[in-house]
Amino acid sequence: MEKSELEKFLEVGIHGTPELKSEEKKIYLGCFRERILKVLTKKQVTEKGTYKEILDAIRDKRAKRLIVSNDVQLSSAMDYINLAKDNGLEFTLVDGDDYTGDIGLVVVSDTAVDEENIFV
Repeated sequence: MEKSELEKFLEVGIHGTPELKSEEKKIYLGCFRERILKVLTKKQVTEKGTYKEILDAIRDKRAKRLIVSNDVQLSSAMDYINLAKDNGLEFTLVDGDDYTGDIGLVVVSDTAVDEENIFV
């Protein structure tokens, strides 16, 4: 049974605008999977040093932003944040309450890149 315009309007008013791929975005810190170049888990972010794969992703001409989960201590992510700044990428820190899973950092594009292997 199709909903009337009034029912649709009321539903949006009560629940908000339906979001495309909301479960996927909860996993990838608010990003669509097809826009991600590389990701690190929270544990990987806290390891000493930096991953070459993340540096390569940051330097990729398609990269536009580095996103770090607030669940990761900022001091652990500072090397990645500085790399992003040095390479002209925006940086965003997101609150972990809205996100599920173990993703701690993502390098994303503003368009679909459809990288096959995004995990380091």
